[in-house]
Amino acid sequence: MRIAVIDLGTNTFNILISDAYNGSFVSIYSKKTGVRLIKGEGCSGIITTEAFNRALETIKIYKEKINYYNVDIIKPIATAAFRDTKNASLLISEIERILNTKIEVIDGLKEASYIYEGVKHAVHLNSNPVVIVDIGGGSVELIIANDKKILWANSYKIGVSRIIEKFKVSDPLTPKEIMDLSNFIDNELTEFREEVSKYKVNTLIGSSGSFDCFANILSYQIFNKPIDNSAKSNELNIMKFNKLLSTLIISSYEQRKQIRGIDDIRIELIHISSLIVSVILSYFKCIKLIHSNYAIKEGIIFSLLNN
Repeated sequence: MRIAVIDLGTNTFNILISDAYNGSFVSIYSKKTGVRLIKGEGCSGIITTEAFNRALETIKIYKEKINYYNVDIIKPIATAAFRDTKNASLLISEIERILNTKIEVIDGLKEASYIYEGVKHAVHLNSNPVVIVDIGGGSVELIIANDKKILWANSYKIGVSRIIEKFKVSDPLTPKEIMDLSNFIDNELTEFREEVSKYKVNTLIGSSGSFDCFANILSYQIFNKPIDNSAKSNELNIMKFNKLLSTLIISSYEQRKQIRGIDDIRIELIHISSLIVSVILSYFKCIKLIHSNYAIKEGIIFSLLNN
């Protein structure tokens, strides 16, 4: 069975085409394309004409790939920007017309469940709780879970694009902006902070775009080569990771452009992701840090196979 999963995110549209059988899958084709649905006017709840057109051009390219690979099942899912913007239904209609299939607009908790499903097939979990974080453009999903189930989960409207558009911060961030943003994030994550204190958590697992970028930068720094994408997960050096976060938070756009391992669609946003992760890490003593190569797309595939 050949499946195409399309993750219609706020910053990127991602496609994964795979052959699924015997409870697992083999990737055939994957691509991430920047669309930036929330930018400028998007913060006020409108997808701009420019973003609308970027999205449709990307979907047309993906449809060509779907046809080329003779896909059996197309599963497009839409996340934060499609939940919150006023004209999202228009874009959904156009995408459904191109793909000739229905889009499932999922809420934050459903998004978290798919992320967990992907991560638990990439990382060896046990009975000890871990924190799973997925940083998107419109929202951040935080999950406390073990190998058996999700113990707690929530979705927060503090995605990197949303923060940049809401606060109109300078680049590089000023010390006051760093403090103000940290306080804002901390205030938004009050429930998570209270929940994580109830569990003996010492492991953070990061999935999807921002953590793909962090892992790739560290691979260049340590091994002078890109991350091995054939690995389902990678353990990251915590000391080097914390140093990287500190560097990125205070960096300028031009400085970030010079860092090996940052893809173009992350240059404008990765310093905000770094600040969000830094706040999350302040809530518990992390002694193990893992990058999961599986996230929402892979979680959807496994959910389809289970059903």
